[in-house]
Amino acid sequence: MSNRTTPKKTRPSQLRADKRRAILDAATKTFMRDGFGLAGIDRIVEESGVSKRTLYAHFPSKEALFGAIIREYCEVILTPLREPDLSDRDPRETLIALGRMFWEVLLSPDALSLYRVVIAEATRFPDLGRVFYESSHEPAARRLAAYIQEKSEEGLFRRVDSRTAAEGFFGLVRGYIHERALLDIDTQIDRDALDASLAFAADVFLRGVERTPTHP
Repeated sequence: MSNRTTPKKTRPSQLRADKRRAILDAATKTFMRDGFGLAGIDRIVEESGVSKRTLYAHFPSKEALFGAIIREYCEVILTPLREPDLSDRDPRETLIALGRMFWEVLLSPDALSLYRVVIAEATRFPDLGRVFYESSHEPAARRLAAYIQEKSEEGLFRRVDSRTAAEGFFGLVRGYIHERALLDIDTQIDRDALDASLAFAADVFLRGVERTPTHP
């Protein structure tokens, strides 16, 4: 009697998932490197190791493939901004921590590459721009607005338009740092300068919303 075991066969569903993953990985590399316009399906097929027929069985068009990549990137890269932890700490500490998390996400190499591609293609694919915005800036602003409203009801903050205040805070946080990073002007982030910028943003914001200012 032979002791040889029969190798397990890969399930069709798993094989299909593996091929889809290979296509997405190859396409991501190609789109982020070349942009949508210059990215070629033949190059994606070559790098993924699947046939063109298989690629089109998963994604009916180059546009559909690009859209799937943007949505997946949003899911992976921008998740921390959707449900930030705004615990019962000092408001200044909370704001600085939120601002730092915002920067850790948006200044990551992957997020910068994604941002550049989305901006370049937003007029061609407005839905992708909306997906990107609704996966990053929108949930972060919505969560901070809820926090501001909560502190207003507690009497710590003045009654303000919480959404306007939240967007104003993120405007202070972004400053020109993000723009310089997108334009590849600042390739190395000065952490001390970033911390100073976050502290300044928190202090300016709190002077505007606190009922009785307690911060310099």
